[in-house]
Amino acid sequence: MTTISPYISFVVTSRNDDHGCDLLRRMQLFVDSLIDQCKRNNLQSEIVLVEWNPPSDRPRLSEALVWPTDPTPCDVRIIEVPAEIHRCYNHSDKLPLFQMIAKNVGIQRAQGQFILATNIDILFSDELIEFLAEKLLKKGKMYRVDRYDVPSTVPNDMPFGALQIWCQNNTVRLNRNRETIVFNKGIALTPKKKKASILKKMLNAFFQTELPLHTNACGDFTLMAKDDWMAVRGYAEFEMFSFKIDGLLCCAAHYAGAKEILLEDPMRIYHIEHSPGSGWTPDRGAELMKERITKAGIPQLSSDQYQTFIKQMQREKKAIVFNKDEDWGLANETLNETIIKGKQC
Repeated sequence: MTTISPYISFVVTSRNDDHGCDLLRRMQLFVDSLIDQCKRNNLQSEIVLVEWNPPSDRPRLSEALVWPTDPTPCDVRIIEVPAEIHRCYNHSDKLPLFQMIAKNVGIQRAQGQFILATNIDILFSDELIEFLAEKLLKKGKMYRVDRYDVPSTVPNDMPFGALQIWCQNNTVRLNRNRETIVFNKGIALTPKKKKASILKKMLNAFFQTELPLHTNACGDFTLMAKDDWMAVRGYAEFEMFSFKIDGLLCCAAHYAGAKEILLEDPMRIYHIEHSPGSGWTPDRGAELMKERITKAGIPQLSSDQYQTFIKQMQREKKAIVFNKDEDWGLANETLNETIIKGKQC
């Protein structure tokens, strides 16, 4: 491990259960790409991976993934939330991972000056990591970025520079402020091809507020100083499916004084698609996902409930701090932590 305090903490959560299909391959791409970029840009950082409710019949992620011999300057810490804690939550028999509560566990324990809450199927553009390495981030700001979706067939056997070009040339969807645009398969989404034919523009109900915040796909990239995360006490720890909870966080942070900053293209993130129904997509996965979680009896925040919270914050011009207990993010629990020192491929 490096002895220098990390500038930024990348907080993610997962478990070795193959959720979304082909999970370990997508996760390996995330780990390999991010560590490589941090090395090339000398970005003092850490990956804080919260392994929530690990399956008893599968290897832990520290063993299931291949780690570099020396990840410096990007430390890797895996924090385990055991099954006995998971079982204390309502609906734990139906929902194996409480995503936002798990991220709060990582946020509470992150050592970086700034914390980026993201996910394990995300790739970052080189321009974005280069910007982070310049150390220009400021407290009192909430940084957001557009998300570009790429097929699950993203190669895992090419140099990262070539992989970035592949992602640019195979973008299937753009999630930007207040709209999602789906592109024809195979169209390269580059600055020179802005006239790409648009199949759909989706204005989702939970974007339709007067508050001009970029909450589209915000669970994949929300970046603030640690002090700003602490001011709102992280994500609302609702014991339900995670949908829309990330948007509540952005609104709360805004009314707590964190001004939104949109990082412009070519700073972007790429999301590696998962199987239909295992995650939210506006053009094909939304109904499948809704059917799956409804059939399983898993509650989720309705659009009406979401709008009620948003309108209250707009009306009062004040953040709602959803987590009243100081123990948010399991702050009072002693959790096992594994430091990745790397192993040969």
